[in-house]
Amino acid sequence: MDDNGLKDQDKLQEKAQESESSESDPPVKEGRRKQEKLKQVIEDLRKELEEAKAESEQLRDRWMRAAAELENFRKRSIREREEFLRHAQERVVRELLPVLDNLQRALAHANNMEGTQGLLEGIQMIERQFLSALERLGVTPMEVLHQAFDPLRHEAMMQVESEEHEPNTVVQELEKGYLWNDRLLRPAKVAVSKRKQT
Repeated sequence: MDDNGLKDQDKLQEKAQESESSESDPPVKEGRRKQEKLKQVIEDLRKELEEAKAESEQLRDRWMRAAAELENFRKRSIREREEFLRHAQERVVRELLPVLDNLQRALAHANNMEGTQGLLEGIQMIERQFLSALERLGVTPMEVLHQAFDPLRHEAMMQVESEEHEPNTVVQELEKGYLWNDRLLRPAKVAVSKRKQT
């Protein structure tokens, strides 16, 4: 066979291979296209997932902040309400204390009179009820007699010479002092001892 015959035969084989590859090419190309599309869909879904995660994190952060603010608001409201109630009760108690003072003065006066036993017992009962009501509100009288003078709890109205007591000792209670929930509500008005002048 001459060279031309070989070339013709080679050309025929190439054409046969091209026709075979052209017949099998469309399915391969189609498969590749589908694979590329699938990769693109996966990539798009991955991006959407990342965005959804980021948005979810932002929403969670906002929700946690809102929950914390709500809790702070609730605590602040409770504190303010308690403070308001304390002030309201204090105002009421301050108004009642002068009444109690007068009642106690009447008791002291009735105690010095004869034939007033019934009156005295009635007033004593009222005083007990009144003190009990104040105690339920958190008000307690201070014990001051024979204690060292404390300017934070006592108001000195006068000084009394005394040999029995150390100087600056409360020797007489002129008006009771009261604590309200262990806080000074009203100082006691007192007479304080001083050294006897020689």
